[in-house]
Amino acid sequence: MWNYWLGGKDNYEADRVVGDQVREVYPTIVDVARHSRAFLGRAVRLLVQEAGLRQFLDIGTGLPTANNTHEVDQSVEPACRIVYVDNCSLSSNRVV
Repeated sequence: MWNYWLGGKDNYEADRVVGDQVREVYPTIVDVARHSRAFLGRAVRLLVQEAGLRQFLDIGTGLPTANNTHEVDQSVEPACRIVYVDNCSLSSNRVV
């Protein structure tokens, strides 16, 4: 649903149906999703630029959406690496 609320294309019909139902009960959820994603971007940029971090662990990521952690950090510093963990599975992502 997060991808749907952010206006992405990588979501399912079930995401859209339930996402609309959630929005009926919680009308500001789209704003919450956008502000949350904007915060992620600001936080990751600050950690790369000011704190010098080059490795990230993103826990509970769910399905990919816009401006994922690796897209933000590697846009600032291509040497950054990230590991995504969700549902007890482990995958790493390196964008070249």
